[in-house]
Amino acid sequence: MRGLVLASERFSSHLVAPSCGRNRSTQFALYAGPTRLVVPAHDSTQWRSFNNKNTILKDSSGNAKDSPQNGRRRFSQSHVASSRLSTTSVLEGGGSHYYDHVPHTAADVVPSADEDIDALKATFYEIIQDGQPDQVMDALLDPRNEEFVGSMPQTVFVEVFHLLSPDYFVVPFREIHRPIHPSAAKLKRFESLDSIFNDFATNLATVVSIRRSAGQILGLAEYTHLLDCARSIGDALMADYIWHSMTEDGVVPDVTCYNYYMEAKVWDKAYTGRERYHTRMTPYAYRHRRFFHPNVGWQGYRTAERSVRKEVLQIFNRMTEQGYHGDETTFINVMLASSRVGHVQGMKNVLKVAWNVDIDALAALDQSELPPATGYDRSSPLYPSSRLLFAIAHAFGTNNDISGALRAIEFISNSYDIPVPETVWLELLERSFVLSRNRFGPDAKRDSLGKVPYEFVKGVFETMTSSNFNVRPTVDVYRILAKTAWDQARLSEFQQHMHAAYDLLRETRQKRRAARDIIEAYLAGASSSGPSRRRSQIDAALLQSRGFAEAVHAYDVLRLRTAQQTITMERFARLLVTHRRWTGRDNPVWERCLLPQMLEEWQDFLPQSFQYSIRGGQVSLLGVTQWGQSRLTLHNKVPVRRPTAENGLELNKAAMEVDDDFVWAQYLRSNPGLDLNVAPLKRLFSGVVERTRKPRPSPTEREYATEPQKLDHTADELSDQPEEDYAGTQWTAQRQKEREIPGVIPGNFDMIFS
Repeated sequence: MRGLVLASERFSSHLVAPSCGRNRSTQFALYAGPTRLVVPAHDSTQWRSFNNKNTILKDSSGNAKDSPQNGRRRFSQSHVASSRLSTTSVLEGGGSHYYDHVPHTAADVVPSADEDIDALKATFYEIIQDGQPDQVMDALLDPRNEEFVGSMPQTVFVEVFHLLSPDYFVVPFREIHRPIHPSAAKLKRFESLDSIFNDFATNLATVVSIRRSAGQILGLAEYTHLLDCARSIGDALMADYIWHSMTEDGVVPDVTCYNYYMEAKVWDKAYTGRERYHTRMTPYAYRHRRFFHPNVGWQGYRTAERSVRKEVLQIFNRMTEQGYHGDETTFINVMLASSRVGHVQGMKNVLKVAWNVDIDALAALDQSELPPATGYDRSSPLYPSSRLLFAIAHAFGTNNDISGALRAIEFISNSYDIPVPETVWLELLERSFVLSRNRFGPDAKRDSLGKVPYEFVKGVFETMTSSNFNVRPTVDVYRILAKTAWDQARLSEFQQHMHAAYDLLRETRQKRRAARDIIEAYLAGASSSGPSRRRSQIDAALLQSRGFAEAVHAYDVLRLRTAQQTITMERFARLLVTHRRWTGRDNPVWERCLLPQMLEEWQDFLPQSFQYSIRGGQVSLLGVTQWGQSRLTLHNKVPVRRPTAENGLELNKAAMEVDDDFVWAQYLRSNPGLDLNVAPLKRLFSGVVERTRKPRPSPTEREYATEPQKLDHTADELSDQPEEDYAGTQWTAQRQKEREIPGVIPGNFDMIFS
């Protein structure tokens, strides 16, 4: 059975060589034996192997026993591999979790004679009992606690292990990253989603390594949780390895395990990279997914000979052979597997067999003539939920039948009294938008299958926001609507959606500000600026508290969401100023009147250098920043919508608020002795220095700069210094002066007509 044994072609091919599927920086190969593994050296240029059977000392009866020497061996071997490992390591101890303050030699890890082991153990169990996920993860990964982790009773370990939930560590960031293109996240210097997935899987690998090195075995509960993690990050290879280890350990999977395994197959690599934009099934997509060596962006679930549908059906058949009956999740996975390969009839058969929903009849008959849906008691495992509604929206939407999805969702919702949640409407809107796009190229005709008009997208939006459903639009919803208006050259509609999205951004900033206030209280006034402000001594105990860890997690999520929405506003601004015919082909109103107003209003979301075409040629605006740089503004304030004579806005205190990254960068400079090895602090200050670096002036800016505006620093100096480091230069003073004059756009905007 494909994917269930280590010797299968697909599985073994990933285990003997580095995988290119998820762009891992380092990989290691695993052999079939439970004790033999091969890991890369620290320089990732050579391979070395060791046999971990020597990591456990045994007494005369063959039972594992602990000793200081044994603990040193466990640490040195379980922490050999790099922290950027393949998720196939999750059960054999290839994972590691490095802390800069943790010694890398085994002797340094062994407690000294005067170290209070009892106090260390009490602290460890206090953290475990408190149950804060971040703190629990750090405690389990701390080398000083290896003996405690390895000696925990299995019932206790299971409860602790389930605290490492993907719903906490992965899912919030997965949803926020979804509208962000991978290149945009890299450009803005935020951690990529693939890196977040890798870190989570590597941490799980380290915890499992410690347990297995202590002679402990994994049971059904632990394997179920690992499969849950694999399906949450969409890693079929990780699920393959977990399943194989379950078989080796004689653990009998239940229905939940089978469901998680199938879901990992269906969503393989569908959350990260460019794969997330390639879920629609077309002839082009089918061809690219059937390649033996697929291109980047098509390396997840496969079609043709390696069809993901075949794999899922094999798993389903094995489950039924074991005497298990499928539930709602089981049939959802089978339906989605069919959708991945374009097997529409298979999707319809699942709905017909499980719930008596006839998709063809819904399109041909009146509601009164339709056969009723299968009646289930609410306690039945086959009673549908909102999960089924989302699966229908996704499956039929990606197979170019959005109308069929709407009919099926309406029928099931009415038949089983299931309210249509926000996630389903958002999926329907996105699929409608994708199907409304014009197609080009040699496959344009076939790829246009299921195309809907722009008005269909607006109709879905009006329905979801009506009083019957009351779905609150997100910034991404407004992006979809604005792009539709952009295609139709409807300026007023575009501006309406842009303004609504900006209002949501302001609301998110307020939430981020409130979350930052909580952290500042822990850090004793982190936002105070200037050397004259006397800071209070930071209470180290507070930094180890549950409240501080929770505050940093909540803030980190809001910080990333704010960045996501800011990136979307920059996309709005770019679309706004690059459209050539907002007011028609021969009407000069746009380029002569409206465009200057837009440049003034949205200057904080635009670079200083860009070009746009006019009837007589082209206008080039020259400045320091340009598209493709991490920051588009030269000031350290949050980007805001500027007041103009036409919009009637007034500058408020939000326009003078320092952006959070600059607040934290200033705090780091004012506290050079801050220990960033404390996990919450390391997370809080991650990337802030890189994101506050000054943009590098372009060669064009230096060429056209006038004498009074000549730069006082070299480009290299400017690119490596934060704003405050050269706030007194003549160049920066000129920028600040321009910002304070109403109606003046920052930058040396020399206009060159060609």
